[in-house]
Amino acid sequence: MLKKAKEIVVSANSRTKGILAVACVYVVVMLATVTSGAVNQIKNFIPTVDIKLKDGIQEEKDYLVKQDTVSNVLNELNIELDKNDTLNKDKEEVVQQNDLIKITRVETKTKTQIETLEYSTVTKGSGSWTKTIEQEGKNGKVKRTYLLTYANGKETNKKLIKEEIIEKPIDKVIRYGGVSDGTTFTGRLTTYGGDCRGCGGTSSTGIKLSPKTGVNNSNSPYLYYKGRKYYCLAADRSIPFGTVIRISNHNLNTDGTIYGIVVDRGGAIKGNKVDIFKGSEGSGKSYFGGGTSYNTKFEVVSVGSGNANFWR
Repeated sequence: MLKKAKEIVVSANSRTKGILAVACVYVVVMLATVTSGAVNQIKNFIPTVDIKLKDGIQEEKDYLVKQDTVSNVLNELNIELDKNDTLNKDKEEVVQQNDLIKITRVETKTKTQIETLEYSTVTKGSGSWTKTIEQEGKNGKVKRTYLLTYANGKETNKKLIKEEIIEKPIDKVIRYGGVSDGTTFTGRLTTYGGDCRGCGGTSSTGIKLSPKTGVNNSNSPYLYYKGRKYYCLAADRSIPFGTVIRISNHNLNTDGTIYGIVVDRGGAIKGNKVDIFKGSEGSGKSYFGGGTSYNTKFEVVSVGSGNANFWR
């Protein structure tokens, strides 16, 4: 082809030769320019890749982006990060085909609330079967301020940053041992009659406990005292005569909660064992049925004077 072009130039007249010469120069220049531009384009060529992007709670999206660093890709997509936001990739990492970029949107806020301060329980004494609540406990109040951290809308951290006590709690005080109003204990409740072995039909306080005619010949199991009626009880010597006791969780055929008064003692009645007069254990009159009750609940309503003649 070049040989043919040369023959044409040689055989042409002078005017044609001039035109052809100019044309050849133009072609050479154009070829050089085109070749140079193509080389520059190849040098500056940046490939594209398909990626997926999950921004916070938004749905995952597909993008075609230049294969560049994560930071530049986000800039290209006009996505800004706040100072607490996090990425699943390093910002300087170059994205690859089908990469997933995950942005976790992190925010913090403060929250102030009033909360309960639980009271503590303080005990005095030990090893005794009686328990007295000397002071009831009471919860207090505290105002607390928390710094809450949320990741994509979900709470991930809660940090206490400030605390102010509004009302101090009051301790509950329990004393073990001794007897006073409000003393409680759990024990065994048994029954006895005026005709029991070793019984003489009269209590330690001089009250008649007859297997036939009941308490002081009243034909009942009750002692009437200060306008009220009480069952007669034999109790430990640490519980004074005249002490009124509320009794529950028993299996006697009486009311669910009954009241008795300490009028008697007994050789086998010690500690948390209490005996209740029922009338007769034999052929006499029994005023109620039911046998020994375990895990019976006893509560001292009022402590007696201890005087054996309290009832007279």
